Amino acid sequence: MTSSLPPSTPVIDTQDDLHTLMQAFEAGSLPKAAWTHAAHVAVGANYVALHGEPLALEMMRQRVCAYNEAVGTVNSATSGYHETLTRFWIAVLARLHYEEKAASHLAFVQHAVTLYGGRRDLHRQFYHFDVVKHSEARQAWVAPDHWPSCGIIS
Repeated sequence: MTSSLPPSTPVIDTQDDLHTLMQAFEAGSLPKAAWTHAAHVAVGANYVALHGEPLALEMMRQRVCAYNEAVGTVNSATSGYHETLTRFWIAVLARLHYEEKAASHLAFVQHAVTLYGGRRDLHRQFYHFDVVKHSEARQAWVAPDHWPSCGIIS
């Protein structure tokens, strides 16, 4: 990975590294401290590459909630799973997958983490309010209220 990424970025140098991350996440055994934004991006990119956007979104919904429960994070109106951010990021990753034909599945996940693993606040370009703390946005999709000309999601 590149040096511009946070030190908590998961190392995904091989298919085995990706498999290990996915297995630990899906089993609920990934340490809570390792469930970083970059890890979210890697998992989401993996699902998008393997299953396409609609199924990737459904898998993230179910598996993030299950992971949170496994590590003691409450899924509520103020914590845990966030529907709007999940949909936002799956849309970003799906667009990246569509626009950039990576040489392999692993290369796509690595590219997504390199581009977005350090960009936890990207959503701020699309929302004029604090979407993270917005309880309605946590529970149901709230469409962006601002569309910058950068063309990241449509």
